[in-house]
Amino acid sequence: MRAFPRELIHTVLVDWGATLRIRPIRPDDEAGLRALFDRLSPTTVFQRFFRVYAQLPDDWFEHFARVDYERRLALVAEVDSPDGPRLLGVARYEPTDTDGVAEVALVIEDSWQGQGLGRRLLEAILDAAEARGIHRFQADVLTENRRMLNLLRQTTSIESATTAHGVTELRFMRRSPVARMVPP
Repeated sequence: MRAFPRELIHTVLVDWGATLRIRPIRPDDEAGLRALFDRLSPTTVFQRFFRVYAQLPDDWFEHFARVDYERRLALVAEVDSPDGPRLLGVARYEPTDTDGVAEVALVIEDSWQGQGLGRRLLEAILDAAEARGIHRFQADVLTENRRMLNLLRQTTSIESATTAHGVTELRFMRRSPVARMVPP
């Protein structure tokens, strides 16, 4: 297991001016993940897990919070609150059955959607993956999830998109920083 990657901790400014921290997930984030899940709407849960869960299985939170920081990595966005840091979103990659391709997933608390946080987290997880030698990605997205499909189209180079049974499987690469600055 790779050591905790402190170099991935950074502060970001979202579209409306809030300052947040993006950092690698830690095993002690299980409680924060549970609290984040409890704040997600049924629609957001369905878009992330392709099924509505009232509650996720307990062992999932441990699995989500324990990564090796190399083959499996998750980054969280958090804001300081009076009760301590509050997780607002998670971006992760996991290995797939295809060598050199990682699956990417992203979830943002409903009240923080549409403010640029998803883009910041997506770019951060793709940058971290590239630094670890991963250059090709895939994501399964519900075809009705226009926001996520648009985010991927605007921030990545789509190699292929296949839709079946209401799910679009995208294969993509990270756009170069110069290409990301050009409007779509």
